Amino acid sequence: MTQNYPPFAVFPDLNCILRLPSGTEYRGKLRQHPSTEAEGEHWYEGYLRAQRKDAVTADTTLADRFNKDGLRPSYFHPESNVEPLRLKLNRIPTGKRTDKNAETLVGEIWNHEGLWTVVSSPSGSDKLHLAGNVMPSRHELAYHESRIKQYLEPDAGVASAPETNTEGEAQSPARRAKPARATARPT
Repeated sequence: MTQNYPPFAVFPDLNCILRLPSGTEYRGKLRQHPSTEAEGEHWYEGYLRAQRKDAVTADTTLADRFNKDGLRPSYFHPESNVEPLRLKLNRIPTGKRTDKNAETLVGEIWNHEGLWTVVSSPSGSDKLHLAGNVMPSRHELAYHESRIKQYLEPDAGVASAPETNTEGEAQSPARRAKPARATARPT
């Protein structure tokens, strides 16, 4: 059923579904708050929960570590206030708005895989309140050990440089393993 909706969907009752490019699905309920910048605008926040048990376990471990130490990865931007599995959707600041992005809401979500950016806007459908897309955060992409870089769209304009070894020489791409062949066993 969720495959019929975009990767990020918020329904009129503010229940939401978030499907990451990695395949992990999250659900939750958002709260709507009035904007302090412009009259009549709103921002949204809420905590999401994974639908698969393995993701719940990994996310719980991440949240426990964060709650114990309060530390964020070093590659997060310095003003970051991201908490594990907390989604905040804010409008683009009024000074950066154009006709094309005036209704756009942007937020980040941090799960056990990494930091993701959610971009959404009001839906034209009466069955959806907001609809949008999810991609790796630009801060995550700057992190050389990112586990989610491969989910960036190839046409997004970010070219990947060839990997280098410790001497600075380009490495050849890894070979694919040959598939196992069926062999006859003696009887």
